[in-house]
Amino acid sequence: MSKYTVKAHGHNGEIDLTVDVQNEKIQDVTIDKHSETPAIFKQVFNQLREDILTEQSFKVDAISGASDMTKSILDSADKTLKENGIDFPAPAPKPKEEKTFTTDVLVVGSGGAGLVAASRALSLGKKVILVEKNGYLGGATILNGSNVVGTGSQVSAKIFGDAAKADSAERLAADIAHESKNTNYPELSQLLADNIGQAIDFISDFADLNYQKAQTQTPEHSVERQIELPTSSSYEFITKVAKAFQAKGGTILTDCRVEGLLKHSDGTLAGLWCGGKHSETKIYADKIILAAGGYGAKVYNEGRGNGINYYGPLTSTGDSYTYAKELKLKTHDLDWYKVYPHGLEVEPGIAKLTTYASKLATDMGSIYVNQAGKRIVNESDVYTKLRDQVLKQDGQVAYLLMDQRTWDEFYKLLVLHDFSEAEIAKYLANDGKKRPVLVKGSLQEVAQKAGIDVAGLEKTVADYEGYVANNKDEEFGRAPEFLHSFEGDTYYLIEQRDRFATTLGGYMANQDMQLLDESDQPVANLYAAGEIVGGANGHDSMPSMMNSWSFASGFVAGTKVSQV
Repeated sequence: MSKYTVKAHGHNGEIDLTVDVQNEKIQDVTIDKHSETPAIFKQVFNQLREDILTEQSFKVDAISGASDMTKSILDSADKTLKENGIDFPAPAPKPKEEKTFTTDVLVVGSGGAGLVAASRALSLGKKVILVEKNGYLGGATILNGSNVVGTGSQVSAKIFGDAAKADSAERLAADIAHESKNTNYPELSQLLADNIGQAIDFISDFADLNYQKAQTQTPEHSVERQIELPTSSSYEFITKVAKAFQAKGGTILTDCRVEGLLKHSDGTLAGLWCGGKHSETKIYADKIILAAGGYGAKVYNEGRGNGINYYGPLTSTGDSYTYAKELKLKTHDLDWYKVYPHGLEVEPGIAKLTTYASKLATDMGSIYVNQAGKRIVNESDVYTKLRDQVLKQDGQVAYLLMDQRTWDEFYKLLVLHDFSEAEIAKYLANDGKKRPVLVKGSLQEVAQKAGIDVAGLEKTVADYEGYVANNKDEEFGRAPEFLHSFEGDTYYLIEQRDRFATTLGGYMANQDMQLLDESDQPVANLYAAGEIVGGANGHDSMPSMMNSWSFASGFVAGTKVSQV
């Protein structure tokens, strides 16, 4: 057996892989190192590897939704083998297939909303087909943590015990209104609050999910109610729910991008048709649920992000606004999108989130400073205050200052949440010479490397140590339990930028999650769930609430299409 080392280029950096060849046959392809988003990369590479081994060629199709990365792997491997005198020919061309399906319920989109909706309808005895335009599952959900609220659920009652009684649908709805400054649509917010408990109990039982208390209980919520899966990752949610859905008789079609409508002779909606690399698929359905996500990538691609980094999937392009245009669906607030802090700019205009790690760091006493070396916020206050202050700083950037004790824990959570060890090492090796800024050294050294005023930072740290000694933050009123002295002589500075992905406007739906037209009339046979329907969280959602809206609205949509 001969092994060949290959270097390809992914979205986040170099990908190292090994190709095993024996007796003129590709025996295996394995990954040695990568910096890609693990939840997406695992799915994409597994499918690509299967295609390579089945076709015995690297001249196979790239994977939809990850075409640049997978094409680089294929081309680089093919080139390396040719340089070593080995050339695996291209497989025979595949003829274009025309497929037709008939189903009770068709769900578009494999994120949290789509999977919950599809699973709910399936559990109520309906034949269900779910389509996904990408070659992998998860939509925007795959990039999120698994945190969600458990208000009203038996799951939360078990996790929080008697403390769960302090929460209620009314309290959750009030928190949503408060955080969004009453920009929310009350009917949809109440729908979320009334149904999230049932949704959590249902999907936990359906897919054998074991929720636990979330490690981070954010102050935007007036009571502890946030729960998450043991891995903290939505990859666990997506894979387990998809597996259960298929095992119980549901059908999932990937590489099936919806491109048009199918109609009955009377003009009512009869189904949708999808285009794929080698197929055109018509799916006739009694009921359709659009759960295809938002249009954040469209905002980013069109330069409408106001200089704020984008961290969502580049496939969130709002396709339904094109293929469903003739239905004249009612939309609202299409200029709303959720801006979060805790972004690390891994390439120009693109960020990855550090929320879990950053929250832990501030709990351990870390502080946010600007380029003048001055603190900018109460680090333990709600995220929106940090977000707003970052936008006011020169370059729209702040820096998180921590000691070695805190970095060790911060690092663990970066690795747990979609950063690879190699990726972090690369950023540190850049030593502040290019973004993202992650620097290590003495206080003076990290300030110089990050371009921060040294005297300003030294004064800020001295003042802060005084607050710690007196157990009182004279500058921002930070709670005493979050005041902690910096230990040792080694410091880290990590850039923190604002980021967006989730769109908060969208289509308008009624209490049954049936979409409305411009005359406020429900469109026959057409429902929706998740980010594609805006308003439940208003102009500014609390942490955990986009997942919560996806699950609650998906549960309602899946229930309603099964009852009519």
